Amino acid sequence: MSKINEKSTLNVKLTVKPILFTMYHIHAYMGPCRYGEGYALTTESDMEVTQKEFDIFKKEMEEEADLRNVEFLEPVVIFWNEDFALKEEQIQKALEDDAKTDFYLIRGLRISSYFAVELSKRTDKPIGHTPNKSAISKCDHVDMTAHLFAEGKPGYAFLDFEEMNRTFALRVKKALACTKIFFPLKSAMLTFGCQSSYLNLEDITRKFKVRFSHVNSDEVFQWLDALTDEEKAEAKALADKLEKESQGVHMPAEYILNDTEFYETIKKMMAHYDCNAFTIPCFEVCATRELNRRRLTFCLAHSLFKDEGIASACAGDVGSVLTITILMNIARKAPYMGNTMVLDKNTNQCRTLHDVACAQMKGYDEPALPTEFVSFTMDSWGTTMRYDFSKDNGEKLTMINMSPDMKKIMVAKGTINGCDDYLTPECKHAVRYTVKDAKRFHECQKFVGHHFALVYGDYVEEVKAFAKEDYELEKFDRENDGYRDAQLNAASIWMKYIPMFEILSQCLTIILMIM
Repeated sequence: MSKINEKSTLNVKLTVKPILFTMYHIHAYMGPCRYGEGYALTTESDMEVTQKEFDIFKKEMEEEADLRNVEFLEPVVIFWNEDFALKEEQIQKALEDDAKTDFYLIRGLRISSYFAVELSKRTDKPIGHTPNKSAISKCDHVDMTAHLFAEGKPGYAFLDFEEMNRTFALRVKKALACTKIFFPLKSAMLTFGCQSSYLNLEDITRKFKVRFSHVNSDEVFQWLDALTDEEKAEAKALADKLEKESQGVHMPAEYILNDTEFYETIKKMMAHYDCNAFTIPCFEVCATRELNRRRLTFCLAHSLFKDEGIASACAGDVGSVLTITILMNIARKAPYMGNTMVLDKNTNQCRTLHDVACAQMKGYDEPALPTEFVSFTMDSWGTTMRYDFSKDNGEKLTMINMSPDMKKIMVAKGTINGCDDYLTPECKHAVRYTVKDAKRFHECQKFVGHHFALVYGDYVEEVKAFAKEDYELEKFDRENDGYRDAQLNAASIWMKYIPMFEILSQCLTIILMIM
């Protein structure tokens, strides 16, 4: 079990305001819109039923919602009467926590879709309708969403609580908005080794509200040289702990200290600049020969940060910081990342390689995986964490990557069937997996690049829920290559749909790869 860093986005919760909407009838009468007889037609009966349903509502939220991701504000009951006059005081009661509300969750007993539509005129927060197990006619949720969608507003008609929890992937958007990336620079803003990372950082801030803090990478080494004796002792204790708990150390153990001192340096700088994510350009800094002189690499720091819930990506790849953040918050597992390629189109064999495996890849609440340490260089320095992925042959992986313009996200599934160069120095450690159609995987990959983030398990639906927020969805099934090619142009790229992968766009239209 991992200790989550207090600044990790895993600590971010979606703040939800539960509202039960009902009608208190003033008069007793029967008719096509009124059920029951006798006492059931009284105001007192309506109030008793409301209290009973309110208690059920609160209990179900406590039992059915994933409370690791959601924080509920105080639930309230909002009512009107059969004169259909929705009082301003009731609207204000519903909105009293609007400033700290991320999501309104409504359960309705009487014509609640009207209330939801009226509420949407007074707030820009998304509104969802939770399942009501005791309702005879469970239709208010789709009545609400039809109206909201027609107005271009977000709305959520939950079929069940599983769908509700998936939709709370909205929390991932909040996690991104709470992300500040420590991004030391060298030579260029966009790293030479990852042109598919992004087009410009301003677009990322505008789209996801992610912020950045930059220093010249030379300053990192100045901070490293200025570590206090206490900080060096912490780095030594960490190095000793890693060596002791490892399943094997296949390099001189004394070199681990160089990498833990670098980790402590970045941790200190991130705290100074109030950051909770990290990336640094590998190629450019390596070319300064500073790493060679100091006998260290960045790999171990990336693994350690991810193990404590801090998104950390290789090669100055901001796009991978985002995809790691997304998967980490959806799966609550430490993601792996790396260069992704098709190995054999005939057997649908692919692999992803980088020396940044993690101990918590099976989950932050799970025991640490049996990892080992191997040097990055042939001179036996540069600590990298390794894991034998072949132990998990047959298990599923979910992988994602984003286009440089941040308008598309590719999500795919694979089945592990091997591990390459588990104990080999240099950047060769890889997980092998099969996909349904490697040729089409490659076609999709052309739009997003080579660095993919991966997590154990099937989280395709959760990624879709995240990617589709606030946008319309259109499905296409273009089987004719000629037709598809004719549609390609600079303004709109329609991809031939494939059975295994999905391209989801956060522009006006989400393009889906139909499974």
